Amino acid sequence: MITSPTDYLKEATDKNQVVGTWGFNSNMDFTRTSPEETNVWFFEQVFNFLRAFFGLVMPDNLEIITHNAAKHIKRENLDQQTFLDELMLVLKELKEPIWTFRLNLNLVGFIRSHSDPDNPVRIQIQEPSSFIAWGGPDESGFQNFSISYNLFSDSTLHGSDEMLWSLNQPLLEKGLKKWEMQTGRVIEVVQSNAKGRGAQPSRYGFKRPTAAGRRRPTRTRPPAGEGPTSSAKPVKPKTAAEIAADQEKLAKELGLEDGGQPVLKRKKRN
Repeated sequence: MITSPTDYLKEATDKNQVVGTWGFNSNMDFTRTSPEETNVWFFEQVFNFLRAFFGLVMPDNLEIITHNAAKHIKRENLDQQTFLDELMLVLKELKEPIWTFRLNLNLVGFIRSHSDPDNPVRIQIQEPSSFIAWGGPDESGFQNFSISYNLFSDSTLHGSDEMLWSLNQPLLEKGLKKWEMQTGRVIEVVQSNAKGRGAQPSRYGFKRPTAAGRRRPTRTRPPAGEGPTSSAKPVKPKTAAEIAADQEKLAKELGLEDGGQPVLKRKKRN
């Protein structure tokens, strides 16, 4: 049973998963709330989280453990459209206060195919990601969001798709800031199990991968006389404003402005 963010990071490490986590203390006095009020509080936290990260995550499966592990409930193959209704029905049947609530998620992110690198696409990907909330009479509560680093590195997924930090990081940053606004809490704990593998988290996401950690394409030397000449002009790097304009143009083309619904395809995790 996961009892803290440290336990979650250990679980991810044991599965050879590289993740980042963001969390904060709920500062609730559960000794003053009834079991029903406690469970309603958990429902509100799930609602706030999903609203903040709408468009980036989708419910996959959940696990609920009541106080002192009296009950252990699992639900799989969750439907985003009916999930909250189903969760409400589950909570109405509970007589004990929730102790641990874990919602495992599917991610919606940009990838770039090696065969068509100039046209990133947005799809649903099954990579490690979870929302976990703890509470109960003997603690003040804690909430934690974790997400796989694969979407924010230059690594390869299933040998064919390259992840895009420049497009996925703004989505994560936006979600984390909305989460703070929805809950009225400030992110206090930021962690990663990267251990030198490049995933450097900050308060609102992952830092840009360093040049040393990026995967460079294999280059071959051109035949004599066919390579670039000394008169070739160097390519001028784009400014931050130009990059932002490119991202906004791509989002409009794909219909991903606020409230837009991406066309999703499913990508299975290893």
